[in-house]
Amino acid sequence: MVTKKIRIAAWAMLIAQAGIILTGGIVRLTGSGLGCSDWPKCTPDSLVATSEMGIHGAIEFGNRLLAVALAILGVCIALMLWRHRKQRPDLFWLNIGLLAIVPVQAVVGGITVWTKLNPWVVAGHFVPSAVAVGVAAYFVRRTYDTGVRLGTKAPAPLPTLGWIILGLTAIIVVFGVLTTGAGPHSGSTISTRNNLDNIWVTRLHAAPVWLLVITTISALVVARKKTQTAMVAPLTVLLVVEVAQGIIGYVQYFLGVPELLVALHMVGLSATIAASVAVLDSAYPRSTDVSPDRSVSVVS
Repeated sequence: MVTKKIRIAAWAMLIAQAGIILTGGIVRLTGSGLGCSDWPKCTPDSLVATSEMGIHGAIEFGNRLLAVALAILGVCIALMLWRHRKQRPDLFWLNIGLLAIVPVQAVVGGITVWTKLNPWVVAGHFVPSAVAVGVAAYFVRRTYDTGVRLGTKAPAPLPTLGWIILGLTAIIVVFGVLTTGAGPHSGSTISTRNNLDNIWVTRLHAAPVWLLVITTISALVVARKKTQTAMVAPLTVLLVVEVAQGIIGYVQYFLGVPELLVALHMVGLSATIAASVAVLDSAYPRSTDVSPDRSVSVVS
């Protein structure tokens, strides 16, 4: 059986992955994107932020420190799972994948600084973080079972609807970063925007959101009708998150995208990604039987 310690660590990884998205957003919303003017050092002469750099340097360097903390967490989880890697290779390699994203993101983050926050590079910097949230959510769910597939799946069309939900979520992420690149929060006064029409790209961003809501409601109705209780809960959570995200999204648009609402919208995006992964995963149940003939236990 997966220990409580491992399960808590998996949750910590998910929260940290969502946290790095939030802090990255705070860097952009406060205009601190170039608070550290260089990479991997904060400046050509200093590895860390100095008092002379002010609040912007502290915010940007703080975001870098959180990335370091994320890497340390990944290493700690890897050590926890090392002697169980043959028993639960799914958990071990999921964590290794999450750990591998950290240096990739560090390099891409450095490129964003070198290019003075080019909006297309910034967009490329965000996407791996969004993927990491989804993988971390999947990692958490695997700590609640043995990792052994039951060989069954939810009745049609629920698995297909689950894939559509995840696909629409991915499209929303892409249009979301394009909308951000066209908006006013560039991260620095000297940064350029992507030159896309902000009104039209926002409308394009809203289209898959409405499709996602419709698909989620449809899947929830079907799941209830077919008494698929394992899918009802994640679908309900996803729908609640979608409604909250929709309200925040429209309010922030009509209020001129105030920083606080944008930050809340980013938190909601992480929740949407995690919930979408949970919905799809719930369509493919796994065994929770930890008896010797069904699975191998993970012990502390």
